[in-house]
Amino acid sequence: MVKTTIDIDDERWKRFSIKVIEDYGGRKKNDVIEALVEGFVKDPKLREELEQWMKELDKQKKKD
Repeated sequence: MVKTTIDIDDERWKRFSIKVIEDYGGRKKNDVIEALVEGFVKDPKLREELEQWMKELDKQKKKD
């Protein structure tokens, strides 16, 4: 098992945390993140959707 640190916008992390608690209960963030990572590795469609999302995010950052 690896323990890691990532930088995430505070508001985005708060929204994610609330959604995980609402949908799966407390203390499930690690499980959800692990499932997301596994999905990314296994699912080419998910990677394509993420790539599109990242392009849109880059466009928004350039506007600001």
